[in-house]
Order: sequence, then C-alpha cells, then structure tokens
Amino acid sequence: MPRSFAAVAGALFVLIVSTATAHGAVADAGDSRATAHEKSVATCAAAGLAGTTIAPASVQADVKEGTYIDVLDHTGITSVVVVSSSGYNVYLAEKLAKGWADLHAPVDSGRLPEKITAWFACGTLIEPPSSSVTTPPSTTTTTTTPSSSVTATPVPTTTAPASKDELAATGFGSAWLLGLGAALVAAGIAVLMVLRRRRA
Repeated sequence: MPRSFAAVAGALFVLIVSTATAHGAVADAGDSRATAHEKSVATCAAAGLAGTTIAPASVQADVKEGTYIDVLDHTGITSVVVVSSSGYNVYLAEKLAKGWADLHAPVDSGRLPEKITAWFACGTLIEPPSSSVTTPPSTTTTTTTPSSSVTATPVPTTTAPASKDELAATGFGSAWLLGLGAALVAAGIAVLMVLRRRRA
C-alpha cells in the first residue's frame, strides 16, 4: 500500500512538473516588449485591456509571412494583441516607443514565433475623414431665338398723269354755260334793238 501511494504521488508530481514546464514554454512571449498569455481571446475586454476592439481592417498594418506585424499608423491605439494556436502576446503602447514593427505571437519550443491565427488592436477607433464630393449646380442654358418680324415694305403709290380727255373734261366742263350766256346776251341785244325801233 505505501508503495502504491508513493507511485501515485510520483506520477502526480511528474504530471504537475510536465504541465508546468509545458505551460512555461507556451507562455514565452519571445519579445521583451510583449507579455505572453495562455488560451485565446478575441476582444479587448476578454484580454482585460481597455479600449474598443479594433479589427485589422481598420488598422494600417503590414502582416509579413503570417508571423510578423508592422503597425504603420498607431494613432488612437493603446495595445495590440497577437494570437496563435496556443496563446497570445499583448503589446502595450508604452512599451513600443522604439517601434511598432515585428509584433508576433508567443514563441514555440524552438524559440520561433508561432503562426498568427488572429490579431486586433485596442484603443479608440479614429475614422478617416470622408472625402465629400461637392457636385456643382447644373447650369441651365436658355437659348432665346429672336422672332423674325417681317416688316411690310410700303408700296409707293404712283399717281398716273391725267390724260388729255380728262384734262379737257376738267378744264372745259362748263362750255355749254358760256354758249347759253352768249345766246342770252344776243337775245337781249335783239330785244333792245326791237324796242328802239318801236320808239323811233
């Protein structure tokens, strides 16, 4: 019985030591700027970090060979979380004063960074200014066609000269009156002569 107890105790000790050793290997950040953690997280709140979870699509960064991350613009970012299959590294902004390049997940037993399975940033998401395009007001061109007014050309009135017959009719239309007058005068003279003869 004592031997069995000793064997069980020894097995438990070996298990605990091996587990601790394995955990110690996984928890190796492999970077003095980072802190390694076990398991996997997907949000800043789950990692115990302040700020909003910022997706990679909203971060200007370059991922090299699926292992290293270069953050090109860290405006508003307070931390970066790099996740692998066995754990994650947390990079705080204050520890990245020397540069935001070559961020990676924890290293494996060979001291090589594990492949990145996910990553995100924490902080304040700053949206880029939207480029608003102002459409100029449409200019309406109104073409006025001048109305063509036709002015009637006055037709000159030409008075034809009167013919000789018309002149004769106009100048001597009362000739018969003159003849009548002459006849009356002659008659008067004749009457006077008759009267004188009778008196004589």
